[in-house]
Amino acid sequence: MQNAEIILTKNKILEKVREMLGGIQEQQTALVKQLSLKDEIFTVPPKISRGENYMGLPYLILDYPRQSSAGRFFFIRSMFWWGRFFSCTLHLAGEAKDLYKENIRQSVRELKNNFIGVTDDQWIHHLEDTHYKRIGSLTKTEFEQYCDQFSHLKIAAKFSLSEWTGAPSNLFECWMFYLRTCGLIS
Repeated sequence: MQNAEIILTKNKILEKVREMLGGIQEQQTALVKQLSLKDEIFTVPPKISRGENYMGLPYLILDYPRQSSAGRFFFIRSMFWWGRFFSCTLHLAGEAKDLYKENIRQSVRELKNNFIGVTDDQWIHHLEDTHYKRIGSLTKTEFEQYCDQFSHLKIAAKFSLSEWTGAPSNLFECWMFYLRTCGLIS
C-alpha cells in the first residue's frame, strides 16, 4: 500500500488496452460502413466499458453490435480480463437467438475451437469448465442441445494475455467470424 507505482502501472496498462479496443472499434465501424450493413443491430454505436471487479479483477469490454431491446438481444463482446485472458463472445437471446441459432448449429465444425455457454446464467463471462465447454469436445447432438437448452446462446473464443501483440487482430477476426457465422456478412 506504500507503493503508488503499482496502481500507476495498472492504470497505464488499462489505458493501453482501452486504446487497443478503440482501434478495434474503429475497424468494426469502418467495416460496417464499407459493407453498408443495414441490420438494426448496427444502429446502436459501440461502447467501451471499464469495471474494477469482475470476480475481484479489473476488466475492459467493447460491445458491438450491442442491441438490447424488448425481445431481441444481440451482442458481440470483446473483453480484457486482468490477469486472465482476452475473449470475444457472441451473446444472443430472444428473437436474435431464434433468428441465428440455425446458422450457428450448421457451423459446428468451424466453431470447434470455440466455447459454448452451458449454464442458465447468461452473465457469466469467465470460461471455466462449469460454465463453458469447448465445442470440439462435444458431439453434434450435445452441441445442438446446448444451442437449444437456454433462453440465450453464447459462443466464445479465448486468447492468452501473452498474445498481446496479436490481440487486436485476433479480436477483430473473431468479431468478423461471428458475423459470418450468423450470416450477417459473407
